[in-house]
Amino acid sequence: MKLNTVIIFSSTPTDISECESNPCQNGGTCVEGVNQYKCICAQNWSGSHCQHQTQTAPPEWSVMNDPAFSRRPRCAQVNQAQHCSCDAGFHMSGTSDNSICQDVNECEVYRLDQGGKLCVHECVNVPGSYRCSCPSGYKLLADRRSCEDVDECLSQQHNCSRGTTCINTGGGFQCVNPECPRSHGNISYVKTSPFQCERNPCPMDSRSCHLAPKTVSFHYLSLSSNLQTPATLFRMATASAPGRTGPDSLRFGIVGGNSRGIFAMQRSDRQTGELILVQQLRGPQEISIDVDMSEYSDRTFQAKHVAKVNILVSPYNF
Repeated sequence: MKLNTVIIFSSTPTDISECESNPCQNGGTCVEGVNQYKCICAQNWSGSHCQHQTQTAPPEWSVMNDPAFSRRPRCAQVNQAQHCSCDAGFHMSGTSDNSICQDVNECEVYRLDQGGKLCVHECVNVPGSYRCSCPSGYKLLADRRSCEDVDECLSQQHNCSRGTTCINTGGGFQCVNPECPRSHGNISYVKTSPFQCERNPCPMDSRSCHLAPKTVSFHYLSLSSNLQTPATLFRMATASAPGRTGPDSLRFGIVGGNSRGIFAMQRSDRQTGELILVQQLRGPQEISIDVDMSEYSDRTFQAKHVAKVNILVSPYNF
C-alpha cells in the first residue's frame, strides 16, 4: 500500500509554501524551513526526494519511545484503498498495517543536514513543532527566532545603588563608579561628572604636572562576541571654546591595555582619532584600554587627554 504523507510545517512563516508541489515521494514528509524545505523519508526510503529504497534504522531526527511525541494516523478508504496521513510536524513510521505518526525533530533535521539555523540561539523541539529560546537577559523578537538584549538600565530592572551608574551589558548590567587618578606630588584631580575627572591647576614651575593628563574620561562599550573586524569602537576629538584658537595639531595613541595587539589607533581626519578593533574578541571577557590625545601649537606641547575605554564582551554573537 502506498502512503502519501504531506506535511506543511506552519511555525516558520513563508509567503509561498515550498511543499505545495509535493516534492517528497514514497510517503515522504515535506518540512518547511527558512526559505527551503527538506524531505523526511518514510522508513526504508532515502534520497533528497525519498526516491531510493533502503533498509535503515529509525532516523536520528525521529522522536521515538515517548508517547507525547506520537500520534495515531488519520486514515480513510478511498477507491477501495486505505490512505493515511499525519498531522503537521509528524511523519509516518511502521508498516502499512501498523503505522504510527512520530514527531519530526525539526531542530535535529536542520542541524544534521547543516541547513539554515532555525533559531539564533537555542532550538527546543515540541510535539509537532519547535520553538526558539533566548539566554537569560535577552528577549525573543517578533520573528520568533532572533534574540535581543534587554536593557536593564533603560527599563529600570537593575539594583544599582545611589552614587553608581548602571551600564548595560550583553545579557546583564554593571553598576560602576569610576574613580579619579590618585593624587601624587602636586598633581591632583577633581571629578566633574560621573565619567570625567579634570586636573587641578598646576604650579607654574611644575613640568610634571603640565605633562600629566588634563582630563581623564571613562567609557563603557558593550560588544557581541566575535564582532566582525575591523570595527570602529570609539572616536576622540577636540573642540575649542568660542573665540579661542584650538591646537594646530593633534597626536593620538594607545598608552595602555593593548599588549595583544587587538586594537589600533588611527586618524580619521585632522581633529579626530579612532580606536579600531582589529582582532575578533570571544566573550565573555572584559578588556580595558587607555588612549590619549595630545594637543600641540607651533609644535609645542599644550595638553594631554586620556580616555579609559572598558570593553565588555558578551558570550553570544548577537
